[in-house]
Amino acid sequence: MEKAYKFRIYPNKTQESLLQKTFGCVRFIYNHFLDRRIKAYEQNKKTISYNECSKELTQLKKEKKWLKEPDKSSLQNALKNLDTAYKNFFNRQKAGFPKFKSKKNRYKSYKTNMTNNNIVFLGNKIKLPKIGKIKTRDKYCQIEGRILSATVSQTPSGKYYVALCCTDLPQPEFIKTNKYVGLDLGIKDFVITSDVVKYSNPKYLQKSLTRLAKLQRELSR
Repeated sequence: MEKAYKFRIYPNKTQESLLQKTFGCVRFIYNHFLDRRIKAYEQNKKTISYNECSKELTQLKKEKKWLKEPDKSSLQNALKNLDTAYKNFFNRQKAGFPKFKSKKNRYKSYKTNMTNNNIVFLGNKIKLPKIGKIKTRDKYCQIEGRILSATVSQTPSGKYYVALCCTDLPQPEFIKTNKYVGLDLGIKDFVITSDVVKYSNPKYLQKSLTRLAKLQRELSR
């Protein structure tokens, strides 16, 4: 069983600079190897495997020293994301080659993996590889399970977030009642049970769209 915990984070200027460098390096790696794969396919109808790209990345980091600044697993995950996108292209799940990532995209993210306890939740701070300890908003929140990875993102409004993916969570215990209940999903009421218990529709999408419209208006001013 896995669960994700998402927090807003507040990097200082040094940390914010490194986060932006990491976003840029991840975008560069994705686009660089997407270009390599497209050219290989157009010229020889062949593809370049993830392992081949990974070996080339090692050499590329020697040539471009600035690629050593961000967390190394963020670059590997960029290759994995590209590999997944390219496999979808070959399996024809999506038409056309994967798209290049644009600098103009105002949503940015990268994923890093837990290795040797390099990701730690400290209540009011989260420790991330190469970034260090970043302040969080939800200082009273507790997480359960073992951390697998962290995805750091920046929204178009400029806010930073981190999502921790955790596993080995304790399984909830269910009390056996030997009773059955039917569920009917609706629009006005989210769920109505066979014994006429109604659960209201939380309307998360509408609330999110309203909030998004408000933020976009603020950003355009």
